[in-house]
Amino acid sequence: MIRKLRVPFLLFGGTLLLLLGIHALNSIKPYITSIEPTVGKPGQTLTIRGWGFGEERIRITIGGVIPPASAYEEWSPTRIRVRIPNDTSSGLVYVFNRNGKSNPILFTNLEEIPVPAQEMKELSFPKITSIEPEKGAVGDLVTIYGRNFGVNRGNGIVYFSWAGNSATVQPKDKMSLYLAASDVDLDYEGWSDTEIRVRVPSGAGSGNLFVLSDRGSSNAVYFDLEGSAGSVVYKEKRTYTVRSSLSIQNVVGREDGGLYLWVPRVQEGPNQRDVQLTEQDPKAEIENYNGLMLVFLKNLLPNRTYRVAQTFLLDRYEIETRLNPQKLKTEYDRTRALYQVYTAENPITPVKDPEIKKHVELAVGKEKSPYGKAQRIYLYLTQKLKFEPNRMYRSVVQGLQEGRGDSYTFALLFVAMARNAGIPARTIAGYLVTEPKQALPHFWCEFYLEGVGWIEVDPALGSVPAIEGFKLPLDPRTYYFGSMDNRRIAFSRGLVQAKRISPYGRTIEQPEIHSLQTIYAEAVGGIRSFSGTWNNLEVIGIY
Repeated sequence: MIRKLRVPFLLFGGTLLLLLGIHALNSIKPYITSIEPTVGKPGQTLTIRGWGFGEERIRITIGGVIPPASAYEEWSPTRIRVRIPNDTSSGLVYVFNRNGKSNPILFTNLEEIPVPAQEMKELSFPKITSIEPEKGAVGDLVTIYGRNFGVNRGNGIVYFSWAGNSATVQPKDKMSLYLAASDVDLDYEGWSDTEIRVRVPSGAGSGNLFVLSDRGSSNAVYFDLEGSAGSVVYKEKRTYTVRSSLSIQNVVGREDGGLYLWVPRVQEGPNQRDVQLTEQDPKAEIENYNGLMLVFLKNLLPNRTYRVAQTFLLDRYEIETRLNPQKLKTEYDRTRALYQVYTAENPITPVKDPEIKKHVELAVGKEKSPYGKAQRIYLYLTQKLKFEPNRMYRSVVQGLQEGRGDSYTFALLFVAMARNAGIPARTIAGYLVTEPKQALPHFWCEFYLEGVGWIEVDPALGSVPAIEGFKLPLDPRTYYFGSMDNRRIAFSRGLVQAKRISPYGRTIEQPEIHSLQTIYAEAVGGIRSFSGTWNNLEVIGIY
């Protein structure tokens, strides 16, 4: 499926030349995502990962100490390797470029910890002493008290028990019993060495929670999920092996140039579980940032084709949402970050368009509850729009006016109308898996209910289209409002915010591929133009 793009690049099955006329920003500051080791000794090599470090080395500081030039083993825009000077004490690590300094990450000098090694190892593990409250619903704020969580979050994760744990769902291992609090859902609201504030994630259930950080895993404490107005039932599981790839060719420019590619990963979520990256070529500079991998191609030649590929293994569950509408909350916490982000307008979601507002009023009528509004918007679109897989518009509003569109149009219209009605919603981009082992680019969506979490809907399939190789359920219009099949793979939820790497890079932005993100590629150095092909997803195996 080929669509019109604001900047043509990485099309399904097609290739277009990109002219790099995108503006460059010169105000990017460095950002550190991690350091390794966090506890170490002078003389060891410290690896700092992040972005915005720049091609030109400025300096770093470790506990206020500036390493000499001879200590640096590597300096790139995304990674620095430096030997820790002998006079380094415990303290904060900063990276500097011409625009300022980065966020801090704590480094601890192992030699300054005045306890025997065996005691130190035990005392440095995260420890939960209590949680408050000890029970609550999805979306409630939980404060975790204890020690050794880390001065800042870094790579720290809070795990809750997964609601899908049951006799019919057999976990692969211990970690399959748990669900991580989500960055995409903005679940983390505070993190210090002694206190973490985190929202109960969508898909969580009653059971143990624990903290996993660079220092290790904490003890587990019990959290009781209660007060929900419904539940999600996890049914049949399908296991997939898939390969995602893209090709870069026709490079024009100097050999010293390079390309940074923000490559989408298969997303982890309540009904898409145990995602494993089994192969990657080339190896990513950053493995996971907001569900994206950062790959860097350098020393590019004009007569060569470069392929970037990743292979994933994942489980996908069919789900059924069971709600008691009388118990659903009718008001949202409008101060919460999730509400503010997922009701706002963005470049692909025309929330404030007058046409959107007009059709919301026609669809919703006098309905007051968020659930009732979402259902009426869904039914309105499935009845008003005709599904046409190759129908392309410059704006999804045009599709609303003409009464037809593809899955992208259906999904973005639902999200825009729901947000206009005050309901948090977002688009999911990915693929339908059709027979025999084929993948079709597809978009669907989800909306958020207080105390329940995210509810998936597929307005395009709810309009009862005929899709070759894809068998619809008996009543698609009813089924695809709150239930979802296991014959799909999600690559992004919402518009993913990617980051600029270089202050002098030229970014490429493109909507309407199988991942919705703000930046797809960034050309640096002498690259003037290139062409790219985003290859269709390969379904290697279904188990």
